[in-house]
Amino acid sequence: MAATATATAAPEEEEGKKVMTRALEWEGCVVSPVPTATADEAWALLSDFLAFHRWHPRVAKCRPASPSAAASAAAALPGSVVRYCEGTPRGDGAPPDWAHETLLEHDAARRFFRYEMNDNNMGFGEHLMSARAADAATIAAGGVEAADELNRDNYSIACDAVRSEGWSEAALVARLAASVDGMAERVQQAVAAEAEARAGEEEEEDGVAG
Repeated sequence: MAATATATAAPEEEEGKKVMTRALEWEGCVVSPVPTATADEAWALLSDFLAFHRWHPRVAKCRPASPSAAASAAAALPGSVVRYCEGTPRGDGAPPDWAHETLLEHDAARRFFRYEMNDNNMGFGEHLMSARAADAATIAAGGVEAADELNRDNYSIACDAVRSEGWSEAALVARLAASVDGMAERVQQAVAAEAEARAGEEEEEDGVAG
């Protein structure tokens, strides 16, 4: 899975999409390969904006936070789908991390979606992220260096500096890298399980035919 930073700034509304007019302070780029999955296979798993908890290793809950969020993200108007995400329980007894996030763009043809973090308890202010399932050639063409021909998922992050104690730009990128690696591992496991199940069905069919 991969993550790349894109040019960002303060929000304005233009033709239903949030665009930016000032540079945000922090950006990050991480890449994690998914060698067992094609870009289409990865997109089929990751494209559901309301199923983040299935793939992100630190997200325990993900549910609609707006009335229209239950509809297909691909068919929804920009800004009309809001999700509530809650992190896994913390060992120190403190409340888990949580955030409301708004889908800004969902493009199945490009295997891409972009969203914004809104209110949260992690100290984030302006915070934009995007995800794209793509092969190595596509990512390289977009400015992300690919060391091999493995299929990858492309994830982007850009935000204002986080003022909470313990956060730094490097720490945020490291956290993103760990999350994306975990998501890539789950995608590989899902694709492998599906292939195994499919192979089992074919064996059963061959046995019946024989």
